[in-house]
Amino acid sequence: MKLLITGGAGFIGSNFIYYWLRKHPKDKLKVFDALTFAGNYETLKPIKKKIEFIHADINDRPKVKSAMKDVDAVVHFAAESHVERSIFDPTAFWRTNVTGTLTLLEEAEKAKVPRFHHVSTDEVYGELALDSKDRFTEKTPYAPRADNLYAISKAEADRMVRNFSKESKTHITISNCSNNYGPFQFPEKYIPIVITNLIDDMKAPVHGDGLNTRDWIHTEDHSSAIDLILEKGKHNETYLIGSDNDRTNKFIAERVVDLYGKDRGWIRHVPDRHSNDRRYAIDATKIQTELGWKPQVPREKFDDGLKETIDWYRKNEGWWRPLLKRRASLTNGKGDIEAFVILDREAGKVKYSYKGVDKAELPQEEVGLEQKILKDTGKIKFIIKKLKSRGWFKASRKSIREELLSLTKDTTTHGFVEDLANRPDSLGNVKLIKILRLTHAPEKYGIYGIVAWFLVRTAEGQEKAEGIYSWAFGPKSGAKLLVLLKHRNKITHLALLKNEKFPIGAKVYDLVGGFPRFNESVFEMITRQLYEDLGIVGSGSIKIGEIIGLGRVAPDAGMTNNHPFIYAVIMELADKVFPPINIGEIYEEDGDIVLWPVERLSELVNKVDDAYFLSALTRVILGGVGNINLRIT
Repeated sequence: MKLLITGGAGFIGSNFIYYWLRKHPKDKLKVFDALTFAGNYETLKPIKKKIEFIHADINDRPKVKSAMKDVDAVVHFAAESHVERSIFDPTAFWRTNVTGTLTLLEEAEKAKVPRFHHVSTDEVYGELALDSKDRFTEKTPYAPRADNLYAISKAEADRMVRNFSKESKTHITISNCSNNYGPFQFPEKYIPIVITNLIDDMKAPVHGDGLNTRDWIHTEDHSSAIDLILEKGKHNETYLIGSDNDRTNKFIAERVVDLYGKDRGWIRHVPDRHSNDRRYAIDATKIQTELGWKPQVPREKFDDGLKETIDWYRKNEGWWRPLLKRRASLTNGKGDIEAFVILDREAGKVKYSYKGVDKAELPQEEVGLEQKILKDTGKIKFIIKKLKSRGWFKASRKSIREELLSLTKDTTTHGFVEDLANRPDSLGNVKLIKILRLTHAPEKYGIYGIVAWFLVRTAEGQEKAEGIYSWAFGPKSGAKLLVLLKHRNKITHLALLKNEKFPIGAKVYDLVGGFPRFNESVFEMITRQLYEDLGIVGSGSIKIGEIIGLGRVAPDAGMTNNHPFIYAVIMELADKVFPPINIGEIYEEDGDIVLWPVERLSELVNKVDDAYFLSALTRVILGGVGNINLRIT
């Protein structure tokens, strides 16, 4: 048999190739990979004589067409997969994960390839409540979080594959897998970064409270599952692949540290990652009962899998050390590189280093990722299906159900329904029974906020009404920016605003920030807010140096379920700035912009009540973020 494997130089794809050559040594393999950020040809060098390698993008139709000749099956791994990068460069994720997948399907059909398998992720189902026992199944409605653009693009790709297969003569299957671990994983991913940090005597980072839970599967088991699906999987069927091994990140860090031979003082909590969903867990009953698959490294042997992985990274420093220096590029609408993604090992995630943004490069009216999905009604279908699966929705009266469904038709209000659709039937010990009524903001001002009044039942059996408030555009999280001015390689000042805050009725110290527009990426929003609020982008003497994620801040009780993000933005000033900025001097005019010296932060902290500012400043000062050091004297 001859296989075409896309994304074969990536982590999961390369492990699948090694697996396949061991299990099916007589088969011929074509490997198709663009060798972007996480693709590494060094992984394939030991077997280069056993494969035909094609260095190309899956959107390169002529090369895809040529690669499809005489192929018996396509196994499609190729994808942009890093969630944090997806929010800064959503177009690249859409182009690869959706458009690229369609290109492969069309060319496979034209070439009369008999078999096509599409590899996807459990992130398309959204997140599960941390305290629930729920698991994803093949019947779980798709509900990717609005701020997880990687999951959105993969969900759209899955839907497109499923629709294509209805009319195709090619035998098509889909698998959605949980988090993989094992050899050849890029060192920005969680288990490798913990291991490689320990090798270099650096602490193991744990994001946030460490309770975010993932279902971990050894990549060898993932490969064997795909092998079985190719052999026995039914046309247009989806199979979930998992090892019943859902574990918290805190547990992962503790086990790796223990197995490595260090004490738990080597664990360090750092700010949370962007779009870090709380819990994923897979029910793999279908593939086990229908196809007879069984993991060889199940939950009870997880330590064995971790030991093997730790040992591999210890023995293969020559493979992963060069990757630490890699930089992924981010491009603007013209295709020009304007920023680089850099691994911050201490924080256990990436940060963004910018070449500079000119006023002329501020975002124009371009069609963004979310708008493309909505035009095709894909995301609306995900929302409606998830909504209809909720017990509290079914129990609500007909007029309430009809009103919610009607709100999905308006792009200015569908987000409210998405917010509600992500509310499970139980929140902790409180059960949501039904919606009693919906209360809108005054109509003459437009629908901006909506309150859903739920009938809820406590663990003690008491029934009462609880209001859940949501912005009409739903869980698309806003952001607040701690703007730091860097002059001659030293951070000298913070740039703040003085804004009138309702219901305080006075001007108070505030951070730059706001909500993304309908078609904006996070970077476009940050750039726009810096320009609109501070007027400092494109001024000629100042540019964006770095953007560093500081995690989320939980909203008030009863508010929408989005968690606003906070970022440290380092603005680099030219050597000569006019008017000059003097170290230690406060610049606070009658206007709305304040420049506050870092030497006098203690004075500022005692003047500020804003939770975003205090959270951002605390996380920067306590460290774990981009090696930024500020002093409070």
